[in-house]
Amino acid sequence: MFQSNRGKPKSVPFLMKRVLAIIGMRGKDARGAHTHHKTNQVLVAINGGCTVDLDDGKRKRSIELHTPNRGLVLYPYVWHVMRNFKSGTILLSLTDRKYSEKDYIRDYNKFLMYVKRGKRK
Repeated sequence: MFQSNRGKPKSVPFLMKRVLAIIGMRGKDARGAHTHHKTNQVLVAINGGCTVDLDDGKRKRSIELHTPNRGLVLYPYVWHVMRNFKSGTILLSLTDRKYSEKDYIRDYNKFLMYVKRGKRK
């Protein structure tokens, strides 16, 4: 994660190629449930907030995003699910790659197979 330092935001750790705003989510909705082979991304709740469940194949952790001066950096091969959206949440996803369906792993068992075998594209 990164956060501002005395009011001065740290920069996103890569050149952004895509910005996606996730809006209109309700409390029990979930988004994500995937990982990427190559894409790095930063999630920032610029309004409202949500819980992000993370899984690297060995450890699981949940992070609360609820302030616009903090972001969560997601690296490839980290399974993530965004859930528990607060009313009015606007979640930004900033990525270092343009959209490519080939970069996604949407099947959790395939994700585990990649991680356990150490095979990464």
